[in-house]
Amino acid sequence: MYEHEHIMTFDQPTMMAGSSASATAAPPGSGGGGAVRTRKSIKSDNAIDLRGPLQVDGSVKSMASLTFAGDFWVADRIEAYGNVDVGGNLTCSGKFKSFGNVKIHGAALCMDKVKIFGKLKIHGTLEVQGDLEVWGALTINGYLKCRNLTAHASLTTVGDDSWYEVDEGETVYGAKLIQRHNYVR
Repeated sequence: MYEHEHIMTFDQPTMMAGSSASATAAPPGSGGGGAVRTRKSIKSDNAIDLRGPLQVDGSVKSMASLTFAGDFWVADRIEAYGNVDVGGNLTCSGKFKSFGNVKIHGAALCMDKVKIFGKLKIHGTLEVQGDLEVWGALTINGYLKCRNLTAHASLTTVGDDSWYEVDEGETVYGAKLIQRHNYVR
């Protein structure tokens, strides 16, 4: 067992800040140094706003939205019943599931299956070593790589420098579009 290992939960009233909870990168009183903190698991019935660098040896689960700002390493699965916003670098060794929209502003590496029931907007890089399934519109303003891709709605690449790679199979039920100018925000 790790010296700093424990489950971080945001359901206790003393840890709540409005409707969302927050974890900062450095322990209180440390002067904001770049030390990586370690947690066993993080779960909440409310929105979670995480600030990295942070290593989670278990899973991250939010019954609402989930925000990652900074560098994160999650050893197990990530699950959110709301929107997910990734700003920075995220590595997830388990499955990734979101019932809302997902925005990637930076880089994300997922080692297992990714399932998104809302829209997926990539403003950077997303690499999925397993299968990627997106029920809403998929917009790529950067780079996407996955083993198998299933897009139930449209797939749009934005700009001449945006592209994607699929190793095994690709199924797009909606339109495949190329947008030459960067108008999508």
